Amino acid sequence: MQAVITAFVPIWCIGALGWLAARSGSASVQVRQALTRFAFTIAMPSVLFTTLSRTPLSQIQPGPLLAFAISTFTVGLLALALFRGRLPDRATAAMASSYVNAGNLGIPVGLYVLHDATFVVSVLMFQVLVVSPLLFLGLGAGGSSFLAPLRTPIVAASILGLGVSALGWRLPDLALRPLEILGGAAVPLALFSLGMSLSGSAVAWRGIGPVVVLKLLLQPLVALLAGRFLLDLDGPALFAAVLFAGLPTAQNTYVYAAEHGRPTELPRDAILVSSLLSLVTLSVIALLGAG
Repeated sequence: MQAVITAFVPIWCIGALGWLAARSGSASVQVRQALTRFAFTIAMPSVLFTTLSRTPLSQIQPGPLLAFAISTFTVGLLALALFRGRLPDRATAAMASSYVNAGNLGIPVGLYVLHDATFVVSVLMFQVLVVSPLLFLGLGAGGSSFLAPLRTPIVAASILGLGVSALGWRLPDLALRPLEILGGAAVPLALFSLGMSLSGSAVAWRGIGPVVVLKLLLQPLVALLAGRFLLDLDGPALFAAVLFAGLPTAQNTYVYAAEHGRPTELPRDAILVSSLLSLVTLSVIALLGAG
């Protein structure tokens, strides 16, 4: 439990600062939009490029990653079927229900609970290179071509970083250092703008319930069943797949919805509620896995 709380404390603190800034009037809606835009087009692509370009492809763990992928697509498709509205609205619900916070929660949870953070690289690659383009396509339905998601800064930077890694190139630190500095702002900006969006707004508990159930309960359950009975996983490999499938909704979902001009209330509330409740669900998963 202490390990999970330790991973969440910075998230709560930065989000609370954003809420205070908006509440006090020191940061306007225009400021929030500018921060979100910078995070999406500059900071997130920078951190993804530097991370993936330095990551050997040999670190990908196919077994647990496949179990995690099955859980992601199962829950995402189920959300698409359950929620009503236009495709972009249903894509937002699917994103909030299945896109996990691997970026800044996966590393500390992996280190504290699994004592190994390498699986987070596999999850990040899968989410950014496979899931994100599909989400962008759904969020921009009716106004973009099939190849449009590949031209977004996040996906383009990830593909370039993966290409550098695959070719075995080692870029000089002098070239990567500016990108590292820019990338360091990605998570704080996303959390700060998310906190700002909570000012003056109440959580829509009735609407958020199905999303949180899908995210925190069904997704890790599907990962467990797929890993154990379809892929014959056990031990640390199965534990890693289930633990990461149980991570709460990523703060990136708020940024993605905002950048595509979609309502941000659902991902915003999903991030808040799933992050709070996952303190319990992740602790249960950790206890069962350790046993």
